[in-house]
Amino acid sequence: MKKKVVLLLMSITCCAMLSACGGNNEENKDPLTGQEQTSEATTEGASSTEQAEANMTDEFDNLLGQPNDANGVIDYINSNIVNAGDMEVDRYLTGLLGYGNNIRDIDFTRLEESRQHMPEDMVAFMELMKLEKESPSMTMSNEENRMTIGLTLSEMLERAVLFEQHIEKYPNNVSTEAASRLYEEIATHAITGGYDKTAGVSHYYQGESEDVVDQEALSYYQQFAEANPDSRLGQIVKEYVGLLQENQFKIDDKLENFYHSLHERLMPEEENNQTGMTDNQANGTSTNESETNRTSENGRTTTGGSTNGTNNNGATTEGTNGATNDTTLGGSVANTVRDAVDNVMDGGR
Repeated sequence: MKKKVVLLLMSITCCAMLSACGGNNEENKDPLTGQEQTSEATTEGASSTEQAEANMTDEFDNLLGQPNDANGVIDYINSNIVNAGDMEVDRYLTGLLGYGNNIRDIDFTRLEESRQHMPEDMVAFMELMKLEKESPSMTMSNEENRMTIGLTLSEMLERAVLFEQHIEKYPNNVSTEAASRLYEEIATHAITGGYDKTAGVSHYYQGESEDVVDQEALSYYQQFAEANPDSRLGQIVKEYVGLLQENQFKIDDKLENFYHSLHERLMPEEENNQTGMTDNQANGTSTNESETNRTSENGRTTTGGSTNGTNNNGATTEGTNGATNDTTLGGSVANTVRDAVDNVMDGGR
C-alpha cells in the first residue's frame, strides 16, 4: 500500500514539472505563429547600443562635413578615442587626415593628450607635422593664390626624404596616404622649383633667365644624391643632375618631360607594378634595386649625412660667389629641427 502511495506521489510530481516546463515554453512563443519570441528587454538593450553607435558615427561624419573646423574634429577625437576600438580609431584619424584642403592647417599638437591611444605610425606622422608647423616646406601665397616653396633647396630635399622614410616604414597604415601626398608635393617642388609653363610660373631656382636652372643648384643636388644613394628620391635627383649637365641647365622639352614624369617616379615600386609602370616608362631609370634593403637605420644615417651636407653647403661653396648667404638654395637647418628629426627616426615617442 505504501509503495503505491509513493508511486502516485512521484507521478503527480512529474506531471507538475512537465506542465510547468510546457507552460514556460508556451509563454516564449508567439500566440499566432508559434515561433519563439526574443526577450523584449534583450532586444531593447541591443537596439539602444546600436542606436548609440549610429548616433556617434553620424555626429563624427557631420563634423567632417563642416568647413574650417579641424579643431572641432580633434576635440571629438580626444573625447572619444579612449573607448574606441582599433577600427574606430583608424576611422577617426583617416577622417582627420583627409579634412580640408591643406593638411598643414590642422594643428596636430592638439592631439598630444591622445597619443597613447594612437597607432605608432600616426605618432610618427605627428612628429613630421610638427616640423611642417615650425618650418613649413610649402606656404600659401595670397598674392599669387597658390602654394609656394618655403624652405631652402637643401631643406626641401631633406624634408622630402623624411616623408619617404615614413612611407617605407609604414606602407599600409592610417597615415600612409597623407604622408605620400606630402612626399610627392615636397619632392616635386624641390626638383621642378614649381615650374609650370602653362600657368606661367617660373622656376623657383632659376638662373640668369627664366629658361635656365641656377647652376649653383647643382652642388646641392649632387650632395643630396651622394648622401642618399639608396633612397628613391636620391636616385631620381642623381638622374636629374646628369640631365641638367647634359642640357647645360636649359629648361626645354626634355627637362619638362622629366618634370612631368615625377609622379610615376616617386611612386613606390609596388604601386608602379600595379599600374603597369615599367623601367622604360621611367626613361631607363633603374627601378631602385636597393630599395628592399632600405631600413629606418639607413634613413637615420641618410638624414644625418644630408643635414651635414646642408650645413656644409654654406661653408664649402667657393668663397666670393655669395653662396654662403644664399637663402634660396642652401642655408642651415635649425638645431630644433634636427632634434625633432632624430625623435621621428627613434619612433616619435
